[in-house]
Amino acid sequence: MPAKPNVVHIYSCFTSGSDSTVSLIEVSISPGIPTFSVIGLCDSSIRESQGRIRSAFKSAGFNMPKGHITVGISPAYMRKAGTGFDLPMAMGILFCSGQLYLPPNSKIYAEGELTLGGDIIGTPGACIRLKTVRDMDFDYRIIPVSESSGAGLARFSGQAITRLTDLNSLFDGNNYKEAEFTYDCPLTSDEYIDISNLKGQEKTKRALLISAAGFHNLLLLGSPGCGKTLAGKMLAGIMPKLSPEELSDVYSMTELVEGENAKISLERPVRMIGPNITVGKLLGSSVSLTPGELALANHGILFADELPLYNSEVIDFLRKPLEERKVHLMKKGNLYSFDTNFIFLGTGNPCKCGLYYEKGDKCRCNPNEISRYMSKMSGPFLERIDLFSEMRSISGKDMACIYTGDKEGESLKYREIVQRCWDLAHKRYGAGLLNGTFPDGDIRDVLRIPEKSVKYASEVSDKGFFTARGFTRVLRVARTIADIKEAPDVTVEDIAEAVQYRRRDF
Repeated sequence: MPAKPNVVHIYSCFTSGSDSTVSLIEVSISPGIPTFSVIGLCDSSIRESQGRIRSAFKSAGFNMPKGHITVGISPAYMRKAGTGFDLPMAMGILFCSGQLYLPPNSKIYAEGELTLGGDIIGTPGACIRLKTVRDMDFDYRIIPVSESSGAGLARFSGQAITRLTDLNSLFDGNNYKEAEFTYDCPLTSDEYIDISNLKGQEKTKRALLISAAGFHNLLLLGSPGCGKTLAGKMLAGIMPKLSPEELSDVYSMTELVEGENAKISLERPVRMIGPNITVGKLLGSSVSLTPGELALANHGILFADELPLYNSEVIDFLRKPLEERKVHLMKKGNLYSFDTNFIFLGTGNPCKCGLYYEKGDKCRCNPNEISRYMSKMSGPFLERIDLFSEMRSISGKDMACIYTGDKEGESLKYREIVQRCWDLAHKRYGAGLLNGTFPDGDIRDVLRIPEKSVKYASEVSDKGFFTARGFTRVLRVARTIADIKEAPDVTVEDIAEAVQYRRRDF
């Protein structure tokens, strides 16, 4: 039987929102009445591990050692939750009782939940945890097989096992073989509604292109049935696929909610919300620290249909995430953050009857009714929208083209333009930053806006009563328009077009 060490040290990791912390599990067995103690600010899911470990040992043919078992999990000052500590705790007990051989001076990392039958299963947040520890120096890295996809996205190296009995071959049989994990990503089918089908809405098509090219927030208002929702669904079709880093971020959030059922897809997330959405669903759970719709839309689109019908509290709550591109959860005095780097796309009717933008005085609403209908969208919220585009009912000729016209592949052409604009922005600001997302500062030099263009923008700002935030957003949109043309500097014409998308009559 292998020698019995006095104290065994095994490393693991636990998630706290979108972050994770490396922890050290210490296991000691001392003579006395058989007891099992877990210390270190652990919640009930960790304290209940002794029941799972006892049953798993029995199923796997191991013996629960007699004596007082003490498990300490550090850092002791941080609250911890989750069942991923089961495997490292069980391994510590097996090493400490001499049932498994512990290689001298070895540094071991392990995570995984134990079933009563001795199987090892994954826990939500694997991709987040494994990204944290992937570059750390460990002699053994052991995870459940079910976490292989998350490990691949995290570019993690180690060995995956399915049952507790697999530990025998790894340590007693010296069969540990470390390898880098991979993941299977299904081929994208490019099934989307081509933007060429948006007939008679040239301004909106242009707004969609600018929005995607610069990651600018967009609001579409128009008559019922004019294609607002359809246009919104087309936005994802002109955006490039997720990069490996973005894919890892998106999967990490999805996995926290869906666990092992999370799917890997190169398509950008599109989270559709409706008027019944609550602040809680947008924000997420502060109890389980799981993301809401805002964080799940990261690197994609948050699509708010029929926006004027939303509760004003919900609309105003969106202001901070749109500005900071982060959302925060508070749990027991600790603040946890999730990234919310998405394009906000809102749609709605401009008035109660919906005909405000139609020609021929078709609107039946008086000014007070229109003002009351749109009042839920406050001025500070609208300041955070970069592009406004009105939509009108299309003509019979354009309507016929929707059903008889060929799919022109215009979305693919738009996507190439968007990718080119993103490449220019990444060279200008650094990886991951675009015209609509780079931090505020001395943006004139960064955006390459000549003095003549800035002066014109200032004059227009005075006439249009733009705030400082609105003025900055006009310059950002103008930079995107220049990038679409592949122009090095922003011209007066670019500013003028950006202003056209900034003006609104409500």
